[in-house]
Amino acid sequence: MTNLREPVVHVVLLNWNGWRDTLECIRSLERMEYRNWRAIVVDNGSTDDSVDQIRRVCPEVPILETGKNLGFAAGNNVGIRQALKMSAEYVFVLNNDAIVFPDTVAQLVQFAEQHPDAALMSPKIHRHEAYKEWPVRRQLDLWTVLCAFSPLRRLVTRFPLWYKRFYYTGSEPALVYFLPGSALFFRASTFDVVGLFDEHTFLDFEELIIAEKVRAAGYFAYFVPQAGVRHKGSASGSKLRARRYIENARSEGYFLSRYVSLSRGSVWVIKFVRFMTYGLRALRYKNYRQHFSEFASVLLSGNSAHLSQPNDRRA
Repeated sequence: MTNLREPVVHVVLLNWNGWRDTLECIRSLERMEYRNWRAIVVDNGSTDDSVDQIRRVCPEVPILETGKNLGFAAGNNVGIRQALKMSAEYVFVLNNDAIVFPDTVAQLVQFAEQHPDAALMSPKIHRHEAYKEWPVRRQLDLWTVLCAFSPLRRLVTRFPLWYKRFYYTGSEPALVYFLPGSALFFRASTFDVVGLFDEHTFLDFEELIIAEKVRAAGYFAYFVPQAGVRHKGSASGSKLRARRYIENARSEGYFLSRYVSLSRGSVWVIKFVRFMTYGLRALRYKNYRQHFSEFASVLLSGNSAHLSQPNDRRA
C-alpha cells in the first residue's frame, strides 16, 4: 500500500529494443522498501515487440511511444515531462538495464529531504569495470578530461594515489562535479530552473551537461553511496559499435564547445587522443573502418550538434 506521507517519486525508464531488461528493472522496483513511486516507460522507437511485451506483463505501467529513436536526452525528456505533469516531487532517470537495491530510493529521498541544496543525486553504481561509473570529484580541465573520460582512465584507475585526484570512491555522501548517467535522481523543482536534458546530444555526455546546468543555477550534485544500483552496462549502446563511438565524439564536441572553457590547444589534444583511439579500433574492426570518414567529419567539425532544434525546457 502506498504511504502518502512519502514524497512521490517517478522513475523514468527509456527502452530501446530491450524489454527483457526493462521488465527486470521494473521487478526490482517492485521489491523496494519505498512504496510511493510510479514507473514511466518511454519506448524510444523500438523495432521489436517491446511495447507489447512490457504491456502484457506490466499493464499498470504507462508506456509513452516516441515513434522513432530520439536518443537519450530527448527520449528521457518525454518521460520527465510526463512525470512533472503528474506532480512528481522527485524524478529518477534510470537506465532500463539497471537493478535497484531494496533501499535505494528510500536512501536517496532521505538524503534529499535532509539536504535541500541537493538538486541532483546518484547512488553507487555496482558493475563490472566499476571505474567507468565513478563520480568525478573535480572541475573539468584538460587533465580531468583525459584521465576521467578518455581511454587513459584504464591506466589511471590502476593507481589509487592517482585516480583519487579525479574520482570520488568514498563511503560517505559527497559533493561532486559529475555523476554517472545510468541512475540520476532529481529534485523535480530543479527542472523549473535548469530545464531538461539538452537535446543537442543524441547519446552520451547528457549527465555532464545537466550537472553543469545544475551548478550554473547555484545548486549541487551529490554522490550518495548508501544507495545502490547494479548496472549491466551499455546494454543498448553496445549494439551500435562504431556508431556509438561517433555519437560519443559528436556529443563531446558539443559539450566542450558549449559548456566548458578550454584552450584551443587543449581541445586539439583531446581530438588527437580521440583520433588515435578510433584509428586503433579501425585497424582491428571492419565496422570502424567502414565509418572512418564519418568519424573524421565529426571530429573536425568542432561544435557538432545532432539536432538542429533543441528543446530542453519543461514546456
